[in-house]
Amino acid sequence: MSENITPKCPFEHITEQENEQIDEITDLTVKLLDKRYTDKGKPILRGVHPKSHGCVKATFKINEDIDKDLRIGLFTHPGKEFQAIVRFSNAAALDGPDIDKDGKHGSRGMAVKVLDVGGKVLLDDHGGHSQDFLMINQPMFAFANTEDYLKLNRVLLQDDDVAARFFASIPAILAKKGKQQDLTETEKRIFKSFKIVQGIQKTPEPEDTNPLEIRYFSAAPFLFGENRAMKFSAKPVNEVKATEFPEQPGENYLREALATTMKKEQDIVFSFKVQVRQCSDELEIENASSEWKESESDFEFKPVAKITIPAQQNNLFTPEQLDNCEKLEYTPWHSLVEHQPLGSINRLRKDVYAASAKHRETTHQK
Repeated sequence: MSENITPKCPFEHITEQENEQIDEITDLTVKLLDKRYTDKGKPILRGVHPKSHGCVKATFKINEDIDKDLRIGLFTHPGKEFQAIVRFSNAAALDGPDIDKDGKHGSRGMAVKVLDVGGKVLLDDHGGHSQDFLMINQPMFAFANTEDYLKLNRVLLQDDDVAARFFASIPAILAKKGKQQDLTETEKRIFKSFKIVQGIQKTPEPEDTNPLEIRYFSAAPFLFGENRAMKFSAKPVNEVKATEFPEQPGENYLREALATTMKKEQDIVFSFKVQVRQCSDELEIENASSEWKESESDFEFKPVAKITIPAQQNNLFTPEQLDNCEKLEYTPWHSLVEHQPLGSINRLRKDVYAASAKHRETTHQK
């Protein structure tokens, strides 16, 4: 069960059922892992983002000219530089091809572990103090809250990781097209999830050919000091153009593009940006599939730091490097208290990520 952490954002609304839902999802996560990895000779991978394209060394440097009102938590000291480790991944539940036989792909991930941040953290990282920023390549999650995520995981366990039955009501929902007032709140959420998943699976855009060319987003909100919330994003600064999208992409074309790029002489730079808002009901803190549209002027992403990935990291895929990458544990709860994860899905992630990490570690030791 999740610890009851008193939120500093008064617009978190925790339902009476949430702890029970989180407990069941955590249990389902372990059962799904055991079902996915029946080959006892192979290690269990992560419950989410199991396929790694590789981990790279990086620096995370706070901008010298960062706005004064953004100097909160990790971003307090302009010019301060931290060491970091970045993991690129696929979000699909199974470690499969980067693009399937029908030309569909899944969500991509970028997880940044900023090391030795000091300060007071919510959850230590094997005794250390890290700030983990977990991101995907769209500005919202496909599922809004623990209620929907529980329904999804029940379906995945019963139907061998096929989510179709979760969307069984879509034909009936589409029949009400143009009559949004007739849809229940649950139907509205399922329809939005369906549209988001459709968008994720679209034909890859040119920038999807390389993990280092993709823009990534936090999707869910986080605390930004007292009574403010943020979402964050990492956007490539320089064009790398390592490869063109192949006519017949291999199963690991994203890893191949990453490896090719990292052998070059050009450092890779991402601008790390934040959207910061006063906490209010308008932000839909509890709905992880809501988007703070950047087109609205007061929702603009503002640059606060730079992530620099040094060039010529040539030994990313040695057995030792791959093992070290796999052993890393990322969770949004490796966080300074000033950046506490907010909302239903983030509270769920605390227990689920911990259970997944513990189960992986246990099976690796056998």
